[in-house]
Amino acid sequence: MTVSNPRTIRVFVAAWVIEDGSFPRASLGDTADVVLEHHSSDTPSVCDESVTAIARPAYGRVPVDYRDGLRWLHLVYGDGWSSRWWSKESTNGPVTLTGMFSACLDDRAIDDPPHVRGHIIRIHLVHKQVRPSDHGWTGVDGTDRLTEIDRVPISIDWWPTQATKAGGLLASGILVELDLDDAPVLPTRFVAGAVSTDGNTVWVMHSSDPVLLRVDTAGSPTITRYALPLTIEPPIDRWGRRIHAVEDGCWITSEHDIHRCILDPNGVLSIDRLSTEGGGISAVHEGRLYLLGSTRSSMRGDRRHGTIRTYPDSQRLRVLNETDRCIEPVDGPADVNASRADRATGADGTQWRVDGTNTLRRIGVDGTTSAVDLSSATAIGVVRRTTPDAFTDPANADVVGPITVDVSRFIRNAE
Repeated sequence: MTVSNPRTIRVFVAAWVIEDGSFPRASLGDTADVVLEHHSSDTPSVCDESVTAIARPAYGRVPVDYRDGLRWLHLVYGDGWSSRWWSKESTNGPVTLTGMFSACLDDRAIDDPPHVRGHIIRIHLVHKQVRPSDHGWTGVDGTDRLTEIDRVPISIDWWPTQATKAGGLLASGILVELDLDDAPVLPTRFVAGAVSTDGNTVWVMHSSDPVLLRVDTAGSPTITRYALPLTIEPPIDRWGRRIHAVEDGCWITSEHDIHRCILDPNGVLSIDRLSTEGGGISAVHEGRLYLLGSTRSSMRGDRRHGTIRTYPDSQRLRVLNETDRCIEPVDGPADVNASRADRATGADGTQWRVDGTNTLRRIGVDGTTSAVDLSSATAIGVVRRTTPDAFTDPANADVVGPITVDVSRFIRNAE
C-alpha cells in the first residue's frame, strides 16, 4: 500500500488583514483563498518552515528599500502554491526558503502570484512580545507563541492599550494550516471588462483574456463566444481593452493596438489589426475612431520607476486613418468624449452595465432591471483573421524590397 502525505502549507494572517475583512471569519474545515508573500528573519520563529521552490525575477520591477538594503521582487512556485518573495539579489531557478508565508492583499497587479486555495485543517492564535518604538509599539522577532483554536477570533484585542507593557504579549494574528489537496477546483468564470451596444447586439470583452461575447438581446438573450487571436493582458484593471459597437461589428482598442471586427450574415467574425499604435482611452464619433490623450499632469505609480509625475499629451485627439492604417493627430472636433468602458447606453435609452465579474445588468428606460449570466455561452463563434501579411502587404514594399533575397540567383543553370 502506498501512503502519501497531504500537501500542506502554513500561512500567517496578520491582525489588520483580519480586521479589514480581507480574510474571512473562517473555521476549521472551511476553504481559504489567499495571495501569499514570503518573509524571512535572522531570528527563528515557531511560525517558520523551510520549503523548496522555483524562483523567477519580476523583470522590470523597481526594487524597494528594506532595513538591510535593497530587495527585488521574485515570484516563487512550489508544490501546489505560489508566492511573492523580495530577495536581496537576483535569483532564477531552484531556491530553499526558510521563513513564514503571510496572507496579503490582492492588488490585481501584473506581479501578483496566483491565489492559493486549501481547506483549513488547523488554526493557531499567535501572540508576540512587544516593545516600545519611536512610532508606538513593535513586535519582537522570535517571540511568537501559539495557542490552538478552532475558528478565527471575532472579539479580541489586537492592538496595544494603556495597559500594554514592554515584554508583554499581544495577539498579532493567526497561523492557519491549509490542506492543498482537498480544496475544491473552481470553474473558470468569464470576467467581464468592457461593454458596448448597437441595436439588439451587446458586445462584451473579457477584462484580460482575448475572449469576446456577442449577446443577442432580441427575445431571450443568447450568447456567442469568440476566441480572438490577441494577447492575454495583465488583469491590472477592470478592463484591459475598450470596445465600440458599430452596425456591422465592433472596434477593439487598447494601449497597444486597434482591431476592427466585422460580423457576416452567417455569424463569422473577421478581425483585422489596423494599427500597432493604440491608446488607453478611445471613442467613436460620427463613424470615426478617436484616441483621447491626457490634458493635465498627474502623479501615478509606475512599475519600473515607482511614483512618477506624468505630463499632458502633446495632442489631445488622434484619429485612425483606415485607408493608410495609421494614427494621425487632429485638432478636433471638440465634442469627442469618452465614457466608462464597463457601461453602455443604447439608442432607446436602455443601459447595460458590467455587474461584478460575470453578470451583465440591463436597466430599462422605466428603471426595471434584469441580468444576463455571461458564463452561459450557448454557441462558439468562428473567427477569421484578415490582417495582411507584413511581408506581402503592398504598403510595406519599400521596406521589404531591400531586405528580400532573390533565391533564383542561387540556382545553377543546367549546362
